[in-house]
Amino acid sequence: MIKVESVSGLRALLNDKKNIVFIPTMGNLHEGHLSLIDQATLISRTVVVSIFINPAQFNSSQDLEKYPRTIGQDIALLRPYENVIIFVPQLNEIYPETPNINYDLPPIANELCGKYRPGHFNGVITVIDRLFNLIKPQAAIFGKKDYQQLHLIKEFSKVSYPTIEIIGMPTIRDGNGLALSSRNNLFEKEQLIDISFFNQSLTNIAHHAQSGQNYQESILFGIDALKERGWLIDYIEVRRSSDLKVALPGDRHLIILGAANYKNIRLIDNIEFCIDGSN
Repeated sequence: MIKVESVSGLRALLNDKKNIVFIPTMGNLHEGHLSLIDQATLISRTVVVSIFINPAQFNSSQDLEKYPRTIGQDIALLRPYENVIIFVPQLNEIYPETPNINYDLPPIANELCGKYRPGHFNGVITVIDRLFNLIKPQAAIFGKKDYQQLHLIKEFSKVSYPTIEIIGMPTIRDGNGLALSSRNNLFEKEQLIDISFFNQSLTNIAHHAQSGQNYQESILFGIDALKERGWLIDYIEVRRSSDLKVALPGDRHLIILGAANYKNIRLIDNIEFCIDGSN
């Protein structure tokens, strides 16, 4: 494991490296992140993991301030990875000038999470553009928990970085089905079972859709059940998994996506499924 904090230091380390695999993170690492790193080490002997809390993608300064910062713990988790380069830049290393956050993103960027977090995905693409340009990886790995984000990064990369392979990896969950997330650490331990009800609700809706039931009615029932438990719902929708367009009759490969707030903490989750149960 090598830790580097400057762009110049990173470039020196990568100067003669080929087949670089990159994993961007905002720190507060957990088993979900480690699963991405494990996959990266199977692909390449040169793996770069960035730890940078990107202010451009936060919609409020309060949310930015609350985001967990655990760099010591993160470094300890990564220490066993011999071939991993950890890039931990300061703000001025990533944004030496005011960043351009006005990307021409596809319309889906303004739907789902984009509807409730205006400008968020422009902020995400801003830092991805900067990091891809700095690191020039052959592949970049992301978790599927942020499915809309992954989709937009793929679309952006097709045009701006066509040589970079974008790899999506399955969401890692705890024993109650809760998707591992840095935001989970903002809850009290006894609340983790309560917030797993969000995934359970999405799972029930997906099962109803697979069995041929009217999933719109299932969505309304799921929203009501969540509200009764104190959740504030941004959205729960079924979309086509390939392009995130609204699902139409006859579409088989689908995904249910949801975003909701519990105790003023926002969580997202999704479940991919097939109407006929095939892969």
